[in-house]
Amino acid sequence: MILFIFYLLAILSLLIGTAAIYMALIETFPVKWLYYHYFIRKPINWTILIVILLWTFYIYQQENHFPLWSLVPIILTSIAVILTYKMHQETAFKAVDFPIFTKDISILPIKDEMQLAIIEYDGITKCYPLDYVIHHHIINDKFNSRIVALTYCAMCRSIIPFDVTEIGPLFVGSFKDANMIVADKKTKTFFQQATFQSIIGKLHPYNLTMIPFQILSWSDVKKSILKPQVVNVTKKDFREFQLPIPGIWKKIVATENTPGLSSKNRDKTFPSRTHVIGLIDESIKKKIVYLKKEVISNEVVLNKEHNVFLIGIADTVNGFKNSVNNFVLNVTLDNAEILDLNSQTRWNMRGKYIKGKLNTNLEPIAISDEYWFSWKKFHRDSKLIRL
Repeated sequence: MILFIFYLLAILSLLIGTAAIYMALIETFPVKWLYYHYFIRKPINWTILIVILLWTFYIYQQENHFPLWSLVPIILTSIAVILTYKMHQETAFKAVDFPIFTKDISILPIKDEMQLAIIEYDGITKCYPLDYVIHHHIINDKFNSRIVALTYCAMCRSIIPFDVTEIGPLFVGSFKDANMIVADKKTKTFFQQATFQSIIGKLHPYNLTMIPFQILSWSDVKKSILKPQVVNVTKKDFREFQLPIPGIWKKIVATENTPGLSSKNRDKTFPSRTHVIGLIDESIKKKIVYLKKEVISNEVVLNKEHNVFLIGIADTVNGFKNSVNNFVLNVTLDNAEILDLNSQTRWNMRGKYIKGKLNTNLEPIAISDEYWFSWKKFHRDSKLIRL
């Protein structure tokens, strides 16, 4: 009977230790379970291990010899305690708080075609290589008096920076519907990254505030920023991305599989990992989405209805308002610069003024470069525009 109880406790401990994974991947498990599991997993599994150890010691004292049959349950429970930490998304994708920036960009192992997230906020501009961000999923950083959390969900490729000054830095709380759940460190409130909305926790209901940003190749960053502030990265930071189970990531991205989002609940108009450009700026009430390859092919895409345009170059897309001081633009791409044919004004790929009649910068708009399956899951009523 005691042996049965020991094994039962060990199996329960293993189920708790790995629950962060299987509950996130199986849609029938509600997010509430993931939320409460975050708080109870450690104390329960430590309690089970201590109970088994104390019980074993009691048996040893009573019988005057060690019960060898207890070794397997003890080992299994010890493994479960380790998995409780290692198999949780918070540990697997450990957020970076306030990274160090290099003083010499010439020593950075960044290739010209690598993409970087460029955040200009509160008078400061900082650059983060996406191949570095993906390993952590969240980079918390300071922009003068503001705190920004740059979030990157690898599964759906949604890259979104949030102003989290009021609630503090974020970490990876869990994963649901093939999209990352982020949480604030102070209250542990869960937020769905793709929708910005809280799900459960002390701050619920609460919406995160996205800030505009840009994605550019390293080559374009060096052309458009005189002395770019770039997070200090090494070759190790550009290692191949892996999930906690080695080798499984390659198998996932090579198929139509979207772990955490079943095939029946996924829009199949296009292959799952078709790249799309979604317009998520606050000025656009009904979301709009384009196929990224069509934007890149056209180079310049004008949306007259919302007075915005997209620029596609070197596999990156950025968006801007199509007017400056009430002056309507007629832009084209000329020698990797944005040219307004009406005023002969030029801007670089970040929308910064170079020369011409309109002596001001372009106003960027918030867009999302992500996968089709994720966009449609969280923006069901968006309008697809074909070019």
